[in-house]
Amino acid sequence: MSAVPFFEIEQIKRTGQFNMDSDHFHETYEIYYLLAGERYYYINNRIYALQVGDLLFINKNQLHRTTSKGTSNHERILINFDDLFIQSVVEMGVNRLPLFQGESFLLRPSVHEQGRIVDLLYMMLREQQEDSLWSTPYLQALLLQLLIILGRIREEKPEPVLPEDNETQRRVYGIIEYLNTYFAEKLTLEGIAEYFFISATYLCRIFKKTTGFTVIEYINYVRIREAQALLRDTNWKVTKIAEQTGFDSIAHFGRVFKQITKRSPLQYRKQNRPE
Repeated sequence: MSAVPFFEIEQIKRTGQFNMDSDHFHETYEIYYLLAGERYYYINNRIYALQVGDLLFINKNQLHRTTSKGTSNHERILINFDDLFIQSVVEMGVNRLPLFQGESFLLRPSVHEQGRIVDLLYMMLREQQEDSLWSTPYLQALLLQLLIILGRIREEKPEPVLPEDNETQRRVYGIIEYLNTYFAEKLTLEGIAEYFFISATYLCRIFKKTTGFTVIEYINYVRIREAQALLRDTNWKVTKIAEQTGFDSIAHFGRVFKQITKRSPLQYRKQNRPE
């Protein structure tokens, strides 16, 4: 966690096909609100078809990615914030909201609820842009309002929005579960494809189309996420962590770890171990 509270909100409108290609998991909370267009969103090992007004709450270190669906244009607002930013409001009980119980989820608010959410989002955008006196506590207050609204919506609508579920997606879900279970093994595309009685070419095509990730990219993200937990929670040497997470060499592990986290394993451990 950084020494300075982190909060960022941005509104982006994109034309043409766009697939997210960075920051697939991170140590901040994320709120994604779709203002216009359609998107596919991979989260919690499932694919969701987002429509206008949908809102995703993405917990820390949850693997996620958004990809194109239907019409190529879309517009969204994205918020990222860390634990330090909401530390001052945690004492109010905000950490007891279901939002902070470790899971990510999709909400489909009513038109009235969408109006309240959009109003708060635009107030945050203006406040961040103007950077006026006492901007941080004002943004914290606005974020607290939003989090409470999301908690209430979720409590009033216990039935979750269901993920996409056709034959190809069900097959990919099985592959995802296999990779999440056996990521520490010496996996190969040919071996995975053989296990599922399909060709390696078909495996790569349906996995990329469904999740937005290549198979190798997905395996690396799962391995690095596990490595981060081991660096935080154990005293194991980096060489042992590399072996336990499926990497064939310490050099390969270090290269992939830095590519994904922008830090070396030892730097990550130093920054994230409790005092």
